[in-house]
Amino acid sequence: MMTTTSDYLARLDVALRDVPHGVAAEIRAGIAEELSSLGPDAAEQRIAQLGDPAVIAREAMDAGGYVPPAAFAPAVVPAPVPLTRSRGFAIAAAIALSFGGFLVPFVGGLVGAVMVVMSGMWRTWEKVVAICAPLVLFGVVLLFSLPAYTTTAVEVHEASGTGTAPEAVNPLLPTVYDFGHVSILVLVVVAIPASGLWLLWRMRGRTAAL
Repeated sequence: MMTTTSDYLARLDVALRDVPHGVAAEIRAGIAEELSSLGPDAAEQRIAQLGDPAVIAREAMDAGGYVPPAAFAPAVVPAPVPLTRSRGFAIAAAIALSFGGFLVPFVGGLVGAVMVVMSGMWRTWEKVVAICAPLVLFGVVLLFSLPAYTTTAVEVHEASGTGTAPEAVNPLLPTVYDFGHVSILVLVVVAIPASGLWLLWRMRGRTAAL
């Protein structure tokens, strides 16, 4: 019967492994002392009365308010965020769209536009607005400037064809050409940078998963 007692104590040790050491040692020592003082038949009866060691361990945990540690599991490493879906890439794209053309004319702005298209931080309509709005404004300014340029050229040609000197132009007053140049300058200096800054404003509070 000593084998039965030994087996029971071994099962008890396994069941008590999640119980705090001090409590588990006290329970195990008490049961071992009690069983060792009994004869074989009495020990067998006492083991039957004590019941499953797992129940003893659960009751000890409940009485002390202990929570068993979670079963060991390998740490789940989150998948890395693709570069094009990161906030850093989006910020670089917006800055390149706004000011890349100043550093490398045309090419810098084109690179910024491509980066904006690749970024996952904005919705499709936001990318379309940011890239196309300055182009549309440039087309509108150019469309309205062409008639003025054409009219001015015709007037100068006709005046010179009659042999009459063209009317003197006051250099202090803006001409049609001046308005056209200023419009294009404002478009390049204001509209294009504003589109990139607008993208940065739209990105506020967003995470990599849009």
